[in-house]
Amino acid sequence: MITFATATTEVMSESYSPLEIIERLFGSRKRFERFALLYVRDSHAVQDILMECYAYVWEHRAEIDFTGNVEAYMFTMVKHRCLDYLQHMSRRQDVEANLASDAQWELDMSIATLSAFDPHWLYDKEVHARIRRAVYSLPDHTRQIFIMSRHEGLTYREIAARLGESVKTVEAHMSRALKALRADLGDYFPVLVLLLLECANVLSDSGVISEMALR
Repeated sequence: MITFATATTEVMSESYSPLEIIERLFGSRKRFERFALLYVRDSHAVQDILMECYAYVWEHRAEIDFTGNVEAYMFTMVKHRCLDYLQHMSRRQDVEANLASDAQWELDMSIATLSAFDPHWLYDKEVHARIRRAVYSLPDHTRQIFIMSRHEGLTYREIAARLGESVKTVEAHMSRALKALRADLGDYFPVLVLLLLECANVLSDSGVISEMALR
């Protein structure tokens, strides 16, 4: 029997059949895709990873305990397959010995942060509270630009046009925000990115997004 811990929210009920659970997981495909793309910058590779994960769940549906948090279980599978991909890329590039040092550093950092990531953080209220505090601790204007970029999905040029500022100014604020949030949140930083992309209510509980909309 494959089992996994129940998280604080988003728990799949035992009232659903395995087929219904899998259909619901397909409904969350964009969440898994966005998570994988944080680390694997190849969209084709990400699609392959997701299909492998869905195939595994379907093939092992008789062995999986569907009373737990199946989304977290799926995130865990995606995480491990992303790690496999990144480690394979790292080994291949080591052999080829033609990767620039900064690109190798980025790859190594992706492997390190992904290894530390726990999918259950996505459902942990204490993690959400820490993220809200970290975002709210940013200077007002920096926070506004960060949310416009990461939550609203605006480009730096679009933000600059809306605020009447130069693109360079927007870039400077984004660099400041990312540096501060990475330092403050550490391994939780990928969770912040996912929550901003898809779950505005996690931040709006603190008034951050609604406040920014008024500025």
